[in-house]
Amino acid sequence: MDNQIFWLASYPKSGNTLLRSIIISLFFTKDGLFSLKLAKYIQQFDTTNHIKNNKIIFGNDFKEINKLEILYKYLNELQSKKALRFNQDFIFLKTHSGLFKIGNFPFTTIENTRGIIYVVRDPRDVCISWSKHSNITVDNSINFMIDDLAVLKWKEGKNKKEIFTDHERPKTLLSSWDKNVISWINVKSNWNIPMLVIRFEDLVYNKEKVVVNIIKFFEEKYKFSFENKDEKIKNILRSTDFNLLKKEEKDQGFIESSGENDFFSVGKKNQWKNKLKKEQLKKIEGKFGKTMKSFNYKLNVEI
Repeated sequence: MDNQIFWLASYPKSGNTLLRSIIISLFFTKDGLFSLKLAKYIQQFDTTNHIKNNKIIFGNDFKEINKLEILYKYLNELQSKKALRFNQDFIFLKTHSGLFKIGNFPFTTIENTRGIIYVVRDPRDVCISWSKHSNITVDNSINFMIDDLAVLKWKEGKNKKEIFTDHERPKTLLSSWDKNVISWINVKSNWNIPMLVIRFEDLVYNKEKVVVNIIKFFEEKYKFSFENKDEKIKNILRSTDFNLLKKEEKDQGFIESSGENDFFSVGKKNQWKNKLKKEQLKKIEGKFGKTMKSFNYKLNVEI
């Protein structure tokens, strides 16, 4: 392996798609203008297309890759250039997986990884967005987020015949909100690999500063250069506006929407102040308080 992957990682509903839109605008457009049609340039790693394209890797284990201990044996090989089917020097991949080991097999390795950008969002707002996205109650959303053993099924490939039943689909270990965050953040001290951590709230409400910091990250750590930088920044700010993306999804659809629910729902901070009950806040802050404080999320109730 030769450090080929830039991971764009986050817990679900934390701003990963907005981050991807910025990265796509920087690396895959001349003018910085983004549209949802360009989302294909950065795909999610945990999709069944990768499994179908590399079925031969699994041999007799293919029938049991819905088991974590089986799937994780093959993740390293699935992250090779050959398996990912690209010829460039590097690739950007989205994931919601935590950076965990199952047995002796990690989700990814330092040998596969060129860099990491992790997006973190206030879990009180995440639980509301996850509730809407998944069509579950807020209480069930909270219970999912505090579950250290929570898993996500790999997304189905689009426009191709699915080869897995829902029961057979492989899963990735998401874990609880705080353990997901910590698993990636701890890499900064354990791996000698550049990492950038972004708060969703800054990504939305102080986007220009964040975009400039992303550009500096790639310029200073990797010696990348971006043509038409000022024009790109201006166009990125305009074309990745949340309301504009929401309108585009409504008019043209978006591959990552869930059933009848819009992918771009609200995209604001502090929704929880008018949505969550005191007992719900206590449950979230009681579980995640220490990690929340480390990202300057002020606790609302006495624990």
